[in-house]
Amino acid sequence: MSNSSTTTTSSLSTVMVIKQHLQGLLNNPDTINDALVVESIKDALKRLNEIDMDKDLLGQSQIGFAVRGFKSHANAVVEGAARALLRKWRRVVDAEESSLVVCTGRAAQALQKFRERLRELERDGKPKPDMVAYKELRHAWAPSRRSHGELEGVPIGVKLAGRGEAAILGIHQNILSGIDAVKDEACYAVCLSGGYADDHDNGTDDGTVIYTGSGGQKGKHQVSDQVENAANLSLITSVDTADPIRLLRRTENGKVGYYYEGLYRCTDYTYEESVEGPKVYKFTLVPIPGKSRHSTTVQDAGVKVSGTSSSRKRIASKMLRKQEREERKPRR
Repeated sequence: MSNSSTTTTSSLSTVMVIKQHLQGLLNNPDTINDALVVESIKDALKRLNEIDMDKDLLGQSQIGFAVRGFKSHANAVVEGAARALLRKWRRVVDAEESSLVVCTGRAAQALQKFRERLRELERDGKPKPDMVAYKELRHAWAPSRRSHGELEGVPIGVKLAGRGEAAILGIHQNILSGIDAVKDEACYAVCLSGGYADDHDNGTDDGTVIYTGSGGQKGKHQVSDQVENAANLSLITSVDTADPIRLLRRTENGKVGYYYEGLYRCTDYTYEESVEGPKVYKFTLVPIPGKSRHSTTVQDAGVKVSGTSSSRKRIASKMLRKQEREERKPRR
């Protein structure tokens, strides 16, 4: 037996022991909140976090189903650890599946042309080679017109090396901004890259993202109130129009890279104090069922709940939305 097979078998045995322990605790709800039991749960979740999981191990062990039993635990540390594990494992599955996701047709040709030109510029030591390559190639290879929604030949879940690749494909064409917007139009795309402390990414089972608006930052700190600039207005407009928004997310493994997450809708927003004090816009982005990586991730490992929350309701009418928007406008 190879070292790899031995390691996999050992890991599966360890995971199964922890799974049986957690299931035993779940079968005794009368003691699930006892102090000693809570410490035992914390220890089990910590041990699971230290195991190098892959899609096969998650599928064989079905450990996700056991951990899901603790995502609503009364103890905040247990709840947070369980939810964090489920998000981590879901992205493990996403990453393995994304390696099989590739662009096709003209989109694949555009990506190839961009990468070839980028390598030439990098070899020549040109500054900002991704921006230069995009500027040179966009008229010939980027989509000829802006559009909301899906892009021909660009599948959900495709992994890209940088923002320039996302731009040439038409996913997100504003390389320097988190919000891809045109004045007086609904938002086309947003990018999640960890630039704002108030972003809340996939903290709920339905995949909802709380996306912070644009502006008011200096040195990655929120130093002033955000205002209704073109980028923020584009997302406010999207609440009324319900146009789909493409979402790009930076990878979490420390390497520069992005996943095309698919289509979301902006269903609501607030204007409130940020964690650093100044006021910011917070936009609620909900994945469109069947049109995002969140809603299409495999479920057999127990790491995902598909679809969007049935309790989330759209604002009743356009007039009501406009009235609420006026009330939330920053006072100048």
